[in-house]
Amino acid sequence: MKVKLGKILLMSLSLGLIGIGGSVSANTATDAAADYVKAISVAPDALTLDHIFQTGTGGGSANHSSVISLNKDNKVVDESSSAATKAIVKLTDSNDQLGSEWSMPANTFNINKDSKTNMWMYFGNQFDSGDGMAFVLQNDIRGTGAISGVGQSLGVWGIDNGGTRAEIAKTAINNAWALEFDTYDNNDTGKGTSYDNTSDVKGTNHIAYGYPSSADTYGLKFGFGFLKFYAVMNHQGVIKTSHLSNAAWHHVTLDYKTLSATQGSMTYTIDDKDPTTGLALTGQSQTAQIDKSRFTADGKNGDGTDIMWGFTGSTGSKYENNLIMFEQISNLVSAAGVQKVTDSTNNNQDVTNNGNVMSGDQLNFQTTLTYKEGKQDWKKIKAVLNVPTNVTLNEAATIKYADGTVDNFNTNTAKNGVITKELSKDLSTANNTATISMTGTANTVTADTKAMSPISHFNGNNAIVESNAANFTISVPNQTLSITGLNDQNINLGDSASFDALVKTDRDIKPQNIGEVTSVVDNTTKGKPEYIELSKTGSHHKETIPASQLTVGKHTYTVTVVDNYQHTASKTAMITVTDPGKLSLTVISALNFGTEKKPLPIPNVLTDFNPNEKLNVQLEASLPGTWNLAITASELVGADQSILKDALIYKASAKDAGTSLNNSSLSILSGTSSRDKINKVWDKDTGILLHIKPSTVKGQTYHATIKWTLSNVPLK
Repeated sequence: MKVKLGKILLMSLSLGLIGIGGSVSANTATDAAADYVKAISVAPDALTLDHIFQTGTGGGSANHSSVISLNKDNKVVDESSSAATKAIVKLTDSNDQLGSEWSMPANTFNINKDSKTNMWMYFGNQFDSGDGMAFVLQNDIRGTGAISGVGQSLGVWGIDNGGTRAEIAKTAINNAWALEFDTYDNNDTGKGTSYDNTSDVKGTNHIAYGYPSSADTYGLKFGFGFLKFYAVMNHQGVIKTSHLSNAAWHHVTLDYKTLSATQGSMTYTIDDKDPTTGLALTGQSQTAQIDKSRFTADGKNGDGTDIMWGFTGSTGSKYENNLIMFEQISNLVSAAGVQKVTDSTNNNQDVTNNGNVMSGDQLNFQTTLTYKEGKQDWKKIKAVLNVPTNVTLNEAATIKYADGTVDNFNTNTAKNGVITKELSKDLSTANNTATISMTGTANTVTADTKAMSPISHFNGNNAIVESNAANFTISVPNQTLSITGLNDQNINLGDSASFDALVKTDRDIKPQNIGEVTSVVDNTTKGKPEYIELSKTGSHHKETIPASQLTVGKHTYTVTVVDNYQHTASKTAMITVTDPGKLSLTVISALNFGTEKKPLPIPNVLTDFNPNEKLNVQLEASLPGTWNLAITASELVGADQSILKDALIYKASAKDAGTSLNNSSLSILSGTSSRDKINKVWDKDTGILLHIKPSTVKGQTYHATIKWTLSNVPLK
C-alpha cells in the first residue's frame, strides 16, 4: 500500500502540472519586472516596428504580448512618438502566460522569394526558466487567432492531453512550420510535461524545428500506472545551446532560400554576433528543408505563397521575459552595405580584402548603401561609422545619393572612434543608393602594420544593415634615398665654404613622412635639422660654412637625410684649408706738414721740410716669393687750385738728392716672403719730404694724394 500510495502521489503531482512546464516552484512578478527593466536598459539597436506586427487574438485575455517602443536612451515611449528609435516584441513577462505576435497584411512572408531576418532574442535571467519561444510560418485559417497551449507547447505545438498523436496535432497551429527556442527541459514521463524526454535534447536548452500540425512531429512512449503512454516531440535540426536564460541578448539570423516550386530551406544561426561589441561571431547553425505544400494542406486559406509569420511564446510556473528585437525583417526592406577601400596613391588599387598600402598613401573609404527592394522605403537611416585604425582621416567627407544630391559631413565629430551621421534622404526604388566617402592617409610605420576599417552599422526605422569590414596592411616603402652635388673643396684660410646638396628619392615623399636633413662639420652638428619635402626630382639643401669655423687643415662636411621609414642616406665632402700667406699694409702716421696754428714759413731758398711726425708703416708679406712696396703721389694742389710742381719727393737717406713722386711709381722697400711683420720708421730728412721753391709757393693750404702699393712676385 505504501508503494501504491507513493505512485498515486507522484501521479497527482504530474496531473497538476499538465501543460505548464513541469515544475512546482514559482518566480515572483517582482523578479520578472526587475529583469525586464534591466533587459531594455541594454537593448541593442533595432527597428521601430511601426505597423509591422499585430498582437495575436488567440488565447484571449491570456495573450500577454505587445510591442514596446524605446527612444535612443532605451526609455519607453509611445509608438507614434518621433523619439522612438527601436521597438521590442514582448511575448511574456511573468508566470503562466501565453503570447503571440503576427505580421501585418503588408508584411507577409513570401515562400517563393529569398529573404533574411536578423533579430535579437532575450530569454530572461533565471537558471531554471521556462518555457521559451517559437518562430512560426503559418497559413492557419484562424490567422492572428492561431494559438495552442502554454508550457511545453510554446503556443504553437500541439497540446498533450493524453490523446493520440493525431489528436495532439489537431490542437497545434495548422499549416505551419515552427522553429522553437526551448529554455525548459520537459523530460518527465507524464502527459503535458514530456516533449523533451528524448535522447537528442534531454537535459539541454535547444533549438529545433518541425511541422506543428503534423502527427509525425509527435511520438508516444510507454509510461507507468494508468497513464500508459506519454507524448514526446520528434525534434529536427537540433542545436544544443548554452543556457539561454542568462540575462543576455542572443543574436539570431534566419536565412531563407527558395529551392524549387515545392521546396525551400531555412538556415538558422544563434549567437552569431557579440551583444556588447557587435562583432561577428561564428555561432551555431543548422539548415532545415521546408516542404512548401505544408502551408496549403487544408486548401482553405489562399495558395500558401504569401503567408503570415511571427512568434509565439509561453511560460508555466517557471517564467522568463520572452523578448525580440529586429535588425532586419524578411522582405520588408532588402538592403545592403558594401565597403570598399582603395589606394589613391597606387592607381586606386582595391585593398579591401587583405591588400597592401604604403605609409603616407592616400586612401579612400567608400561604403555604398543599396536599397534592393521591399514593401517599404528604407527610412530614417543613421550611419554609425567606425573610424579606421592606423589611418588619419581628412575632415571633409560626403554622402552622394543616386539622384545626385550630396550631404557633407565632418569626420572630426568622431567620439570614441565612432562617427554618427543621419542621412538626409530615405532610400527607395527611385533613389536607391547612398555612397559614403571618407579619405585619409595611412599612418607612418616603421614595420609592416595591420590596419582595419571595421564593420559600420546603418540603422533605419525598418531595416538595420551592416557593411563588411576591410583589412589591409600598411608597409614601409621600399625606397632609395640619395645625395649628390657634394664636391671636395680647397679654400684659402679666411674664405668660407658653400655647398648645394641635391637630396633625391625614387618615390615622392610627403612632408609628414620626412625625417630631417642634417649637416655635420668635423662630427659637430650644424644648427637645427632642416625639414624638406623630398621628391623624385630632388630637393636642395644649401649651406655656407663661415670662415671662422675653418682653420688650416682638412675638415669633413657630411649631409645626412632620414625619412620616417628608417631609410637613410649620407654623403661626405672634404674641405681643405690652406694658408698661402698674405699682403697687408698699414700707414701708421699721418703725413702732414705744418698746422693751421703753426703753418710752415715760406722759405727764402729751396728748402726740404719733414712731416710733423716721422713716417711709419707696418706691413706683412708672407706670400711665397718677393715683395715690393712702391709709392706715387699726385701734384700738390693749393686752395686756389694752383699747383706746386714736384713738391713731394722721397729720400732713402739724408744725403740723397731726392726723387719726385709725381712722375711714376717709386719702389721704396722690398724683400722676400716672411711670416715676420715689418715696421718701418723713417728718420729725419728721409722718407717723404716737402720740397718747396720760394718763387712758386703761396700762403695757403695745399693737398696731394699718395698711393701706396704692396705687391708680391710669386716663386716660379
